[in-house]
Amino acid sequence: MLLLTGLLPVYLLRFDIGPIPSTALEILILISIVVWILKLRDLKFRKGVWQYAPTIRPWIKPTILLIAAASIAVTVAPDPFSALGIWKAYFIEPILVAVMMFSCFDKKDFESALKALEISSIVLSVIGILQYLTGLGIPTPWDIELRITSIFDYPNALGLFLAPIVAMAIVRLSSCRRGVLQYTPTDVAIWIATALFGTIAIILSETEAALVAIPVALIITFLLSPKRVWHAKLMPKWRVGFEVLAVLIILVALIPTVREKIFLQDYSGQVRISQWVETAHLLQDHFVFGAGLNGYPTVLAEYHDPTLYEIFQYPHNIFLNIWVELGLLGLIAFFWFVFLILKTVLKSYSANKLQSETLALLAVFLVILIHGLVDVPYFKNDLAVMSW
Repeated sequence: MLLLTGLLPVYLLRFDIGPIPSTALEILILISIVVWILKLRDLKFRKGVWQYAPTIRPWIKPTILLIAAASIAVTVAPDPFSALGIWKAYFIEPILVAVMMFSCFDKKDFESALKALEISSIVLSVIGILQYLTGLGIPTPWDIELRITSIFDYPNALGLFLAPIVAMAIVRLSSCRRGVLQYTPTDVAIWIATALFGTIAIILSETEAALVAIPVALIITFLLSPKRVWHAKLMPKWRVGFEVLAVLIILVALIPTVREKIFLQDYSGQVRISQWVETAHLLQDHFVFGAGLNGYPTVLAEYHDPTLYEIFQYPHNIFLNIWVELGLLGLIAFFWFVFLILKTVLKSYSANKLQSETLALLAVFLVILIHGLVDVPYFKNDLAVMSW
C-alpha cells in the first residue's frame, strides 16, 4: 500500500489484458486488494479493520451516493464500455484503496503514505526541471514554449499533481516543532525539497491556476489555524510574511497581464468561458443525468461551435465536471463531502483541537477546490486515488 501511494503516476504505463485496457497503477491496486482480502483471514487483522469505524461512519452515505451516481452515469453514457472503465478507475478502485488504508493503516502508516507522495513529487519535479535545463523530453507542442511536463503528457497534469502536495508540505514544514508535529531532520529535508522543487516545477510548467490556488489556500489555512500549532518564534515572521504576501497579491493584480488571467480576460480564459456557456446549454437538456461518464465530448458536439476551438474532455470547472459526468446525484454527493470536510475542520477549531495534520489536509482540499474552478482536479487516475 505504501508503495502504491508513491507510484500513482505509473498509470501512464498502459496495456491491454485481452480486450480489457489496464494500467500499471490498476495492477498495483488489484495486488493490494488481493493481499488485503487474504489478510482478512487473520482474526487480529479483522478486529483492526474496524478501528476507524466511528471516524469514517459519516462518510459512508455520501460514498454510497457517489457510487450510485457513477453507476447510473455508466448506463446513460453514449459509450457504456468506455464509461465502465472510467467507473472502475476513477471511483471503485480509489474508494477501495481508501477502505484498505483505513482498515490496516495506523497513524505512522498514514505519515509514511504522505511521505511517499512527497518523495514522488520531488522526483517528478526534478525530472521536469531537468527537462527545462536541457530542452529534452518535452512533448509537442509544449516544447515550443518550453513548458515542462515531467513524465506526463501535458503541463497541467504536472501542476495538478504537485499543487496539493506542495501546499501540504508547506503547512507541515510550518508546524514542525516538538509536541505539535513529530519530525526528524529527514522529514524537514523532504518537506523543504517538496515545497522548493515542486514550486519551481509548477512555475516552469506554467500551470497558472496552481500558482494562484496554492497561496490562496495557504492564506486561508493559516488564518484558520490556532497559534499553538505554529512555532512560537516563527509566528510573528509568518504573520509579517502573509501580510507582505497579501500586499504583493494586490499589487500583482494591478498588473494588466496578470489581471487579465485572473479575470479570464486572456485567450485561455475566454476559451474557458465559452466552454462553460456551451456546457450550460448542454445541461439545460441533460439537467438530471448530465452526459454520462466519458460522454461529455460526444454529447457536447451538437452545442459546440467548431470554428472556435476543439472539444475538450471536460468543461474545466470542478462543479460542471461533476455535473456533466455524474449528474445531479454526483453533484449532491460532492457537496456532501465538502460539507463534511468543513464540518470536521470547524468542529476541531471550535474545540481547540485543530491539529497540524488536519490543517495540512485542509490546505490540500482548498488547493483542489480553487484549482478546480478552471481545471480538472479529479478525473484522472492518479488524482482520483490521491483525493481519496
